[in-house]
Amino acid sequence: MKKLRKVMPRKKYESEDNLDKEKNVLRHMSVKWDVSYSKLPISYKLDYAMYRDEKLLGFAEVKCRQNSIHDFSTYIISLSKVIKARRLASVTGTKSVLIVSWSDATGWINFFSDFDVKQGGRSDRDDWQDQEPVCHFDIKDFKIISHSDLSAAETKEIVK
Repeated sequence: MKKLRKVMPRKKYESEDNLDKEKNVLRHMSVKWDVSYSKLPISYKLDYAMYRDEKLLGFAEVKCRQNSIHDFSTYIISLSKVIKARRLASVTGTKSVLIVSWSDATGWINFFSDFDVKQGGRSDRDDWQDQEPVCHFDIKDFKIISHSDLSAAETKEIVK
């Protein structure tokens, strides 16, 4: 007989440092795109809603990575996150985008872009829920906004 796992509330892995990095990336993007943003409750599964003149334009998931954009040919993200992003955009008639800041570039992709689905995920946290169907977005499909990590000067400029 198969042993059942006791389902506990999922541990939150986001640290304050990670949230600060994501916010700095979105500040940078909001200046480039001329939008304002608002942090979303966890129930939305995405990080931010984006607005222009108080009108909802769409949603954003922001990821900060320490590796180079050239280290992998695809960017992976949970299929459940992609489904939620597409559903939010479809229901509201807006867009949902994935914004990634790598060590040497920042780029974005529309969640409606093509992807492949494979089993995968993280294996460094000893959390069985990290292994799941994941979407592989081709790195070449990302629109690059900058070719360097946000410098301290850029961060100070954005905060002004």
